[in-house]
Amino acid sequence: MPQAALDWGQIERDCAVTRGVYALDGRPLGLRIEVPLHLQQQAPYNSNAYVFLQGLRAQIRQYGVLVLPDLPLNPCNYTLAQRSPHEHGYSRNPYLTDLCQAPHQDTPPYPTAFWLSAARRWSATWIMRAAGAQRYYAYAQAHPQLNTLQIHRVLVPLSLAQGWGLLLNQMPGLLLIDNSNASGLYHARTCNFAALDALPPQQAQAAHSDSPMYAFNEVGLQHYIDQLDERRGPAHRDAAERERTLAFMQTEQLRD
Repeated sequence: MPQAALDWGQIERDCAVTRGVYALDGRPLGLRIEVPLHLQQQAPYNSNAYVFLQGLRAQIRQYGVLVLPDLPLNPCNYTLAQRSPHEHGYSRNPYLTDLCQAPHQDTPPYPTAFWLSAARRWSATWIMRAAGAQRYYAYAQAHPQLNTLQIHRVLVPLSLAQGWGLLLNQMPGLLLIDNSNASGLYHARTCNFAALDALPPQQAQAAHSDSPMYAFNEVGLQHYIDQLDERRGPAHRDAAERERTLAFMQTEQLRD
């Protein structure tokens, strides 16, 4: 059966909703939705990520980033489960194997969801506006001798200190990110340098396991569910839900 649709009025009645929980470039950003514990395993709050992506389109575009802390993971139809890079040594996909990424948008203008069931120790999601992405690429062009990891070591702490970057997606719960021009947001995988640097050198060079970060986006579900991670396997797939998402996206694309 189809999962229950989201109703924003019900969410506001059921949950503690906080606006402007972050700031980037001196402007407020973000919406936090705290689902009460006794409702977390009930419809619609136990839905898969696509129900949230489709039901909260207006809020995602308005606030840029939505976070639902501690919401238990529903991994139905995830597009990839990103662990520590060494755990994806079989893959040629740099989204799985690289420690750090250049700022990007996943499937513009459609939003992306990230879901964690436990805290991540070694990785985070670095978020910035378009001006921050331009700053990143200008710095990379001016310093061609630096690799992506080295650039992150310079710019991630600088962005936090200067207020043009955020580190999110480290704690359990659901994170929804806008990929449209409404917020002009970009994101990239980065390292938790403080945690890595605190390790003895022999351990820092070794492979570290980490909590999987499940990624969801509707375009990926339609086309790339196997290419993104060729070893994802048959678990957590729901063909009927995929068809409903495909129908939603066809309507969305006609509207765009």
